[in-house]
Amino acid sequence: MKDRDSKSFRCFIMGAVSMFAFMIGDWLLDAAGPGDAELGLVAHTNWPGMAMWRFVASSVIAIVAIYFTYLGCREAIALSRETSRSGSAAGRFMNALYRFCHVTLIVFGSGLHIIICMFPMIFKTVLASGGSLELAASVANDTASLIIVPFMIVYLVCDLGVSVAWYYIVLKKQLRLSPLALLCCPLSTLLLDFALKAIPLQFFKDFTVAFESLGWLLMFVALAVHTRRSAA
Repeated sequence: MKDRDSKSFRCFIMGAVSMFAFMIGDWLLDAAGPGDAELGLVAHTNWPGMAMWRFVASSVIAIVAIYFTYLGCREAIALSRETSRSGSAAGRFMNALYRFCHVTLIVFGSGLHIIICMFPMIFKTVLASGGSLELAASVANDTASLIIVPFMIVYLVCDLGVSVAWYYIVLKKQLRLSPLALLCCPLSTLLLDFALKAIPLQFFKDFTVAFESLGWLLMFVALAVHTRRSAA
């Protein structure tokens, strides 16, 4: 394997590892256990019984992991530039979208995760200060409503946008990957998430909360596979 390919391969693997770290952060944040229900926009009935350290640890993981996410995204952006130079206008547009989504993840991914971790922290702080469950839920939900628009924009870009671009790249055979690679993106894993949550077992409800990060993990793994095949 050439030095350049070897470096790219390592960066994609580090990107995948960072996404596994984000999955751990997702489980710490969102795996609320049996009987959990929503109390408005973001608050949950099981938050009072979840230890504060879980949300703190989840935010710390996001701070550490984003550097390794950056390494994977940087190589994905470089690879996209190489593979789209001589393509059609549609191909250049899709690759530009693909690169934009990676930049968005680098810039906002960690910060957005930390902000989401703040909602249960705020909720539990209000409860610890003597506030009622209704007040704690109201404060958390009202705070979340203030950022719902930018949150949804980033969410759509990092999940829907990158997935649409990925489908195009895979179907147009711009990478040395089989059609199975269509499964390796956030939208595909989120659809699997919805399907598994229909199974009446608590394990699936808790396990699948990390499937958004799983989609990115699989995409980095697919890029690593492409790099290995290209160097063979």
